Amino acid sequence: AGRHNVLIFGPPGGGKTMAAQRIPSIQPPMTREESLEVTRIHSLAGLLPTDSGLIRERPFRAPHHSASLEGMIGGGRTLSPGEISLAHCGTLFLGEAPEFRRNILQSMREPMEEGRVAIVRAGRRYWFPSDFQLVMAANPCPCGNLGRDDKICLCGRDELFRYWRRLGGALLDRIDIRFPLAPPGIEAAGVSAGTGAAMRERIAAAAEIQRRRWGAGPAWNARIPPARLKYVCVLTADLEDILKNAAAGLRLSSRGVVSVLKTARTIADLGGAARIGKDHLYEALQYRRYGDGDFLWSAD
Repeated sequence: AGRHNVLIFGPPGGGKTMAAQRIPSIQPPMTREESLEVTRIHSLAGLLPTDSGLIRERPFRAPHHSASLEGMIGGGRTLSPGEISLAHCGTLFLGEAPEFRRNILQSMREPMEEGRVAIVRAGRRYWFPSDFQLVMAANPCPCGNLGRDDKICLCGRDELFRYWRRLGGALLDRIDIRFPLAPPGIEAAGVSAGTGAAMRERIAAAAEIQRRRWGAGPAWNARIPPARLKYVCVLTADLEDILKNAAAGLRLSSRGVVSVLKTARTIADLGGAARIGKDHLYEALQYRRYGDGDFLWSAD
C-alpha cells in the first residue's frame, strides 16, 4: 500500500516466492502518466508487441540471480534499460537475493533513493526512470535449515555472516519491512486469509488517501520527502518516547527511524486513521526488528 521495500526470509517451502508473485494481483491500477512512462520504457527495450497499446498493469520483474550488471542496471551497446527500469512503477523481485552478485545489489542503492538510474557512456550521461518497489526473498542460511524444528542447520557462524553480508548493510538499511516466513503445517492447508479482491480494495483506498494528501499524482509513503516527514508522520510525546527507546534497543540508524515512521503511516492509512497510533507504531517496529543488530536471524 505504501510501496515499501520488503525482505522475506525463511526456510524453503514457506511460500516466499508465491507471496511475492501475488503482489501484482493486489496492486492499485496505474495512472495514465504512469502507463505512458512504463510503455515508453518497454518500447525502448524492444519488449512492446506491435499494436499492443498502453501497458495498464504494473510491471513485475523477476530476474535470475545470474543476471549481469548491464542486464540489471541498463547499458550495453544499444544503451537499453535494465531490469530496474523495466520494473518502473511496479515490483522488482529478487528471489534468492544473497546469490546475486554483490556489485549488482550495491548498485541499486542510488536508483532506489532517486527513482532513476544514470549511465555514463563516451562522456555523455543518460538516465532511465527506475522508481520500483524492491521485494527480496532469501533462505535464512546457505543450507536453508536455520529455524526449522524438523531439520538441523550445519552452517557455521562464519558461513552465516558471509551469506548475509552479500546484501550489505547499506542496502539492507533501505528495506522497510523484513519478516520471517516458516513453512506452514498440514493443518494450515486450505485456510484462507481473505480474498485478493478485498486486499486490493483496502490497498486502493490507502493509495487514494496518499494521493489526496499530496495533491497531484501518486506519492507513496515510502517516498515521503524528509522535509515533509514531521508534518505527515506526527507522533504524540508518548509515541516519541516509545520510538526513541525502540531505536536504541534495535540499534536503528537515522534512516531506520525514518523507515519505521513511513511504515507506520502506511499502516494507519490502511486502517483509515488520521494519525499514527500506538498499534501502528508497534507493528512498524516489529517489521524492522530483524537485521539491524545482527545477521544471525531465525525464523522463529
